[in-house]
Amino acid sequence: MRSAAEIRARCSPIHNNEKLVGIVVDSASPTAAYDLVYQETSDEYTSRAARWLAVLRRDHPEEYESLLNSNGMVS
Repeated sequence: MRSAAEIRARCSPIHNNEKLVGIVVDSASPTAAYDLVYQETSDEYTSRAARWLAVLRRDHPEEYESLLNSNGMVS
């Protein structure tokens, strides 16, 4: 399992994008997050960042909550 710090770094491209983070929050899995964001953006780089955010939610829920709270978003 990757560290929370590494995963946070990998998902950082979407940290400040409320719409894309909202898509990840509503997704059921990392793969679903990737697919939904790709449909929205057609950007593989951004979609990978979304997938990593969903991985953070799955593997390090306390870090995920901290990230959402620090950005003023509710999960």
